[in-house]
Amino acid sequence: MVMKYPVLWAASALVAVTAVSGFATARQERSAPGVSLARDVVAAASAFETYTRGAGTISAAFRNGDGVAQALATGAAYQADQMDAGMVAYGAIAALQETAFIDGVRRAARDTPPEALIARLTENPESVIEIDGVGAAVSRAQAALLRRATPLGVAGRAVKQSAYDVQHQDWSKAPIADGAGRLARIKAMSAALFVPGDEDGGRLIQAATAPRDDTGTGAEGGAAFTPVTVRAAALAALAVLGAAGDDDVARLDAVMHEKKSGFCMKMAKLNLYQCLAVAGPHYEDVFCLGQHALIDTAQCVTEAAGGARVPAAPPMMTAAPRRAPGLFIPVGGTGAEVAAMSPVPGN
Repeated sequence: MVMKYPVLWAASALVAVTAVSGFATARQERSAPGVSLARDVVAAASAFETYTRGAGTISAAFRNGDGVAQALATGAAYQADQMDAGMVAYGAIAALQETAFIDGVRRAARDTPPEALIARLTENPESVIEIDGVGAAVSRAQAALLRRATPLGVAGRAVKQSAYDVQHQDWSKAPIADGAGRLARIKAMSAALFVPGDEDGGRLIQAATAPRDDTGTGAEGGAAFTPVTVRAAALAALAVLGAAGDDDVARLDAVMHEKKSGFCMKMAKLNLYQCLAVAGPHYEDVFCLGQHALIDTAQCVTEAAGGARVPAAPPMMTAAPRRAPGLFIPVGGTGAEVAAMSPVPGN
């Protein structure tokens, strides 16, 4: 069964939707440039955006055990591998807003046979640093990721502090009912892949293509070249080359996953499980939520993006696009607005 995710078009697109055989199908006319990203890639980016948006708004004003349980479910609701890939995919959508980088990819494709360039980027994502404009692209990816990590970390610190503050309330010292069942539910939630709905895609594009805050990271010379931001730029380049659509998913795995950031996400989950396994009263669950579900995860994202540090750019190495199916992503110069979306017909 093929999963159905929303198709997103730039602001000038026209979309007419009709129902056919129980599914919605769409006729779309494009008058603005964009690229296509595979459904699985966009699902990962949407998982990252949806989790960080929801968990970053968790309130530390707990009043009872049910409120703690609901917040814990929100804070634990991500699958580690999908989040790891989601950081790269989210950063790639942000990087696609840099016109200088897009132009650099297209020039590289004129200088190098496109298939050879695609193979090089797929097998060695770090080779993207050869492409003109890559500094601006990774800077954009870094800024986008840090915008997601910051509120998550703020929420985590507030929740962790509340683990101490709520101890004057009697309910917080009551034992957690069915602790084993609670842990089993959290583990099950952590194993489930996120499947975006019709509204998730629109929020993803609006968030990832938001204007960059230039008070943080710099332009070309001050970009944070980390394994994750570099992979985000490589994925963006592959999308410009038409090599990141549904037909290309199998070979994108090496680009979408980074060993250190993936391990960090898995360790955050493991530490959360271990904390919950020994938690007794409700205030200990609050601590587990603040430290391991929120702060640890925010730290993984921050480190993946290079944190607040701005390392020097690395030394340079010696990068008509191919059309690919998937989701249409607006690119630099088209604006960040999303006018319409429609479900992709199932097969």
